[in-house]
Amino acid sequence: MSDTQLTRPDEAIALRLIQTIRADAEAVCAPDQVDLVSVTFDVAAAGAEPSNLTYKPRIDRKTRTILFTGGSAEGARGTVMTATAVYRITPRA
Repeated sequence: MSDTQLTRPDEAIALRLIQTIRADAEAVCAPDQVDLVSVTFDVAAAGAEPSNLTYKPRIDRKTRTILFTGGSAEGARGTVMTATAVYRITPRA
């Protein structure tokens, strides 16, 4: 099932954006594990087609145990959605 079959376009954008942010968080923190603590989405424009957007993650700050991160979904007319997230970093045994 695709992420757009049962969701509205803004929900599909949020899903793709957090997937992009998490993938970046996992890469930055590897080999440690990351667990989502909180996430906030801000919608700047409605009606965008999720597959036509570019998803860009960013790292704001990393400590030994916490990662502050976020990202944006951007289209031809600018930013459609932004997100901020906090992940707990757990060392792998």
